[in-house]
Amino acid sequence: MIRLQHDKGDHLMGVERIQVQTLADRAFDMLERAILNGDLAPGATLGEADLAGQLGISRGPLREAISRLEGRRLLQRVPHVGVRVVCLSDAEVAEIFAMREVLEGLAASLAAQYMTGRDIDMLEEAAPFRHRAPGRHGGQRHDPTEDFHVRIAQGSRNSRLIEYLCIDMYSLLQLYRIRSGSSPMRAGSAEEHREIVAALRARDGVTAERLMRAHVRRAKDSLNLASIGASASIVAADDNGAGSKAVGEHRASGPELSLDRRRRIAMTTSA
Repeated sequence: MIRLQHDKGDHLMGVERIQVQTLADRAFDMLERAILNGDLAPGATLGEADLAGQLGISRGPLREAISRLEGRRLLQRVPHVGVRVVCLSDAEVAEIFAMREVLEGLAASLAAQYMTGRDIDMLEEAAPFRHRAPGRHGGQRHDPTEDFHVRIAQGSRNSRLIEYLCIDMYSLLQLYRIRSGSSPMRAGSAEEHREIVAALRARDGVTAERLMRAHVRRAKDSLNLASIGASASIVAADDNGAGSKAVGEHRASGPELSLDRRRRIAMTTSA
């Protein structure tokens, strides 16, 4: 057990470090929320001095928060410019969707094995859910656990897949939606959701993967992204889902996720 000494003149360095960490955590949460809500728009430059003053903290905790957001790829450091909110190009979005098609297909395949009947019932309730890109322009916020794709990722019971989809990928796509003003819900999407639910309820992982990959592919096509050639395509499995079987036969194992990563996942798994 760690005991804090209260001798006269003792600086209580442990307490001081906890206080600094708490400030960094708060700054991280506030900046992340501002970025994903659109209050800090894609491409916006962050001035450390002004930002520290607005948040009422010193630059030390702020720099720690900024560093963590750089790790999340929500902020980037640009030479001669400083730190700014990431602004994704069409080429980068196309690459993200290529990855998303493979990973969400895998998630659907695993979810067919691991989701409970109650999980699938709740998923069915989320099938017609219309995503919103919330922000200062009147969009309403929603519980991320109500999101159809988040629920399937969670249903995979694969911690690394959940981490990458729910924390990294979906945050970046949110930035793109804020920048473009695009709606991620298109005609026919809700019906495709219901078909995926039916495959999951039938415990048909192969069909669930095929349907999910086609669903994500159509979502990408509806964005009318600038053509960037075949280099953005990542084909790790054909449409019958065979390619993901070996990858998805077991749950992820390995080193524990960092505290910061666990905190971020907890935000999307607290339903």
